[in-house]
Amino acid sequence: MCTEPCPFGGDVGAVSHRGAAGECRSAAKGSRMDTYVTVQGNLTADPIGRTTATGATVARLRIASNARRFDRETGEFRDADPLYIGVSCWRALAVNVLASLRKGDSVVVSGKLLFREYDDAQGVRQSRHEIDAVAVGPDLNRAPVDVRRRERPQQEAAAATAAPVADSAAQ
Repeated sequence: MCTEPCPFGGDVGAVSHRGAAGECRSAAKGSRMDTYVTVQGNLTADPIGRTTATGATVARLRIASNARRFDRETGEFRDADPLYIGVSCWRALAVNVLASLRKGDSVVVSGKLLFREYDDAQGVRQSRHEIDAVAVGPDLNRAPVDVRRRERPQQEAAAATAAPVADSAAQ
């Protein structure tokens, strides 16, 4: 049972807001206080894919983004300091990212901004921001793109093309 008031409207000790595993959903992902961002930039390397122990596909990529500012004194554009940020993509998004994007591609990434802390190989505490991507796409300001839809599995395609049953009352 929870020992604190529930942000989902439950009382202290309530169990109605618990998930299937019995955990309090107030601590679950997707909290109302998440920060979502959109970043435009270029891939610094090819995306790297892996599969988790549960079978989920994960793609990791890193993007570099920097603003250009007009310097009135020199009459030229100058690059601002770059932002380098890691991005994680999961499941179908990861599969599509791995199949579509390469080093140097201009992309637009939207997702949840996360803060991670970890110990590096020397045992020094490090921290960094990352994006848990919800959407990743090419930046169409930089290049045209041919969009291909993924083929649906045969079961889905067969169900979608099955003839609808006629309503006997309409005849």
